[in-house]
Amino acid sequence: MNERGLVEVPENAVRDEPIAFGLTGVQLGICGLAVLAAAVLNLLPLWEPVRLVLIVLGAGPVFVAAALPIRGEPAYRWLVRAVRHWRGRRVWQAELQAPDKPEISGVDETGTISLPEPAMTEPPVPQAAEEREAPPAIPAASPAGPRLRVVGSERDAETEPESASPVPHLLGGLHVVCFMSFAGGVGKTTLAVEAASLVGSRARYRTLHGETRPLRVLLLDAARMSPAASLRLGLDSDTVSRLNTRYDWPDPVTFEKRAVETRYGVTLLALPQLPMQGLGPELPFGPIEAAGVLDAAGQAGFQLVVVDLGSSLEEGHRYFISQAASVLGVVTPRVEALPDVIRITSYIRARGAGRKLAFVANRATDEGSLPALADEEQVPIVATIPDLPAFDVAGDRGVPAWTDDAEVEEVLHPLATAVWSLFPGVPTSSEHRFSGLAASFRRLLGARGGRR
Repeated sequence: MNERGLVEVPENAVRDEPIAFGLTGVQLGICGLAVLAAAVLNLLPLWEPVRLVLIVLGAGPVFVAAALPIRGEPAYRWLVRAVRHWRGRRVWQAELQAPDKPEISGVDETGTISLPEPAMTEPPVPQAAEEREAPPAIPAASPAGPRLRVVGSERDAETEPESASPVPHLLGGLHVVCFMSFAGGVGKTTLAVEAASLVGSRARYRTLHGETRPLRVLLLDAARMSPAASLRLGLDSDTVSRLNTRYDWPDPVTFEKRAVETRYGVTLLALPQLPMQGLGPELPFGPIEAAGVLDAAGQAGFQLVVVDLGSSLEEGHRYFISQAASVLGVVTPRVEALPDVIRITSYIRARGAGRKLAFVANRATDEGSLPALADEEQVPIVATIPDLPAFDVAGDRGVPAWTDDAEVEEVLHPLATAVWSLFPGVPTSSEHRFSGLAASFRRLLGARGGRR
């Protein structure tokens, strides 16, 4: 080691060390082969111009490939890389079969990288107020610990076109959709519950193993003045009281204790209720608390978050809007409700999120002048929901309306597609008939039970 702290390496000890004429040993060897080939061609009993052409075409490219630098490297290296890529083009995909990511310990002969057993314990299972069908369990790690397993390559995808791939929509992170309206009684909470439960019950995605799993959907009731999503989902009174009266913000630590699983394919989380003036401490909802909620949802494995913003917006609600992929303004075609279209549009554009906004026309017996006003504001109407009595009946029973009436599910399909663009198609007519008969039977049993 010299005085500058550098290790002195003897000449020619490194392959890339220039030897003569600024060329390395490998380059000089290739140039020697080119000279040898030129000498052999010069000995051929041919007319001299022909021999000269053969020497230039035969030995010239070899000499150029050895001596010509391209982006700081000899040209022959780029040729070797191109040949290797052409003969064996592979881009491997792998997945870690454990939630943690410790350091890699070794590779066995099958191409599987074994990882040491993680020190962290498994997170506790969230307590559910009502049972729901659990999604397929993730395969457990082997006794030797978590493993990183190679699952495919580009060549595999070409030879096996039917191999499953993950939904691209899921790879971008948490997908947030906000329902908002400054007017009360327009059905904002109803549509948020219906869309979230319908997507959570119907939407599926496919893993790299080809395993089909249900989409994990979180319904966030952020209407702090009058939260009602828990009532629309038929939760018991103790759960509703616990959701609406606790004053700890749901962060990654307390999220699992606050979130409630339902039997309709959606998990409900309600923000702490805003107390009336003079009846409780001020509990402002800011960006830090909102970011903590979304971080906790992402860590819990949710792919979609449907937010009911409520009518009174705080800084935390504005943070949800900034993080949302789309904002659905719920309006009614009534004349007295039309000014809310302009108010919503002005508010969202002032937040710099105008391209995210779309309208949902609810209780639309007659669209009236709503399409013209929305077109003037250059905001699309993604769904039109008619005024159906099934929504009121289902709300009184504490169930989503689409579970009782197949017609409601068909009506809600454009809204579900606006919430999750990969939502499956409308059920066939036979499925509708079967669902309609089942709904009629349930209503008949409910009516007989009420008379008793």
